[in-house]
Amino acid sequence: MTSSAVVRDRPGHRTEWELGPVRMTVLRFPALSVSAPSHADRPARSGGPRMWRLILVSEGPLTLGRGFDATRLDPGQLVLWDPWEPFDAAAADRARPPRAMVLHLPGSALSLPHLALRGVAARPVSSETGPAALLARFLEGLAGPAAPIEFPQAAWLGRAAVDLAVAFLSSVAERCDEAGPLPRQAALLGEIKSYIDRNLGDPDLSPTAIATAHHISVRYLHHLFRQDERTVGGFVRERRLERCRADLTDPCLAGQSMAAIRAQWGFQDAAVFNRAFKKEYGITPGEYRRREGVPVGGR
Repeated sequence: MTSSAVVRDRPGHRTEWELGPVRMTVLRFPALSVSAPSHADRPARSGGPRMWRLILVSEGPLTLGRGFDATRLDPGQLVLWDPWEPFDAAAADRARPPRAMVLHLPGSALSLPHLALRGVAARPVSSETGPAALLARFLEGLAGPAAPIEFPQAAWLGRAAVDLAVAFLSSVAERCDEAGPLPRQAALLGEIKSYIDRNLGDPDLSPTAIATAHHISVRYLHHLFRQDERTVGGFVRERRLERCRADLTDPCLAGQSMAAIRAQWGFQDAAVFNRAFKKEYGITPGEYRRREGVPVGGR
């Protein structure tokens, strides 16, 4: 296992860090004048999640998209980019080569409803104050000239990046919805997702239990998730798999067996867990752990 979390470094092009559940890329121009989605950005053939991109421009300006739909970003601005939109980045001013930090976020890691995320996408926001400023300083620190990020700290920094991103996106969503709060259904869905995150280890976590805890019918619960373009069970499974994947590569948990890790996050059946993990990530849990250099503590 390499000691650094940097997985690609091509001077004048892009540098990438693997940070547990997320990935960060630094794009440098003009050597990279147009960036098409890399293979890692696309959903896996097995149905893996698409990645939302949260972009901070530190030097610029920069444009995203093409033609009349292009979005201009000036230095100091943040923007969320929709996974279903082409990621075409280019310098907006040849005399001022841009530099941008891109945080790649799986939708299941964001507690905000899908409709709320769609509502704030492609809306540049200044990073001068509030949660935007905190997120921007954090990303700039990660991309700065400090010592390389080591694997034991990478996953923790990734979780911190997700929390800061959610805080920032929540504040933007509240302003974008006609200067008012999120719609009632979207706010309820956000509460339900937070409840699921807090109870992932409960093997009895089911649509019935979730609906009962929120005093709604199971039918209405499914209706909320259909608006979010996913299923209740699919969301629970994604979140459990993400927690398991993070724990499997945590050096502090190297002595824990895979059985203990999967059970902690609600997977009671080893075969079900192995199939779900391989379908999501294209590799078995044991192979994934060995690939990352963490000793397997048991089945």
